[in-house]
Amino acid sequence: MGIKFKILAPFMFLSLTTTIAQTVVSGTVMDEKINAPLPGASIIEKGTTNETISDFDGNFSLKITGESGEIEISYLRYTTITLSFDGDSDLGTISLSTKKKKKKKKKRH
Repeated sequence: MGIKFKILAPFMFLSLTTTIAQTVVSGTVMDEKINAPLPGASIIEKGTTNETISDFDGNFSLKITGESGEIEISYLRYTTITLSFDGDSDLGTISLSTKKKKKKKKKRH
C-alpha cells in the first residue's frame, strides 16, 4: 500500500459513513378541499435551515441531518403543520387546509 492510500483511506471512510447516516423524509403535499397537489410548498427540518420545496405534483424528498425530529410544512394562505418522523419516513399524503379569514365585526352606533 502506498503512502497516499494510508493518508486518504480515513477520509474516504468518513465520507462514506456520512452518506450512509442520512435520513430521508418524503411525502406529497395536497390541498385538503379539492385534493390537488400544492407545488412549491416549503418543507423545513425544524430548528435548522435544511429545507426543500414540493415539485409540480406536490412530491418532496428531504435529506435530514439526524435520525428523528420534526418537519414543518407551509404554503402561502394555508395552515402550517408540523409532523414528527423517526428514521427514513414516507409520510404519504399530507393535506393542508386554507386559513379562514376573520370576519370583521360591525360597530353599532
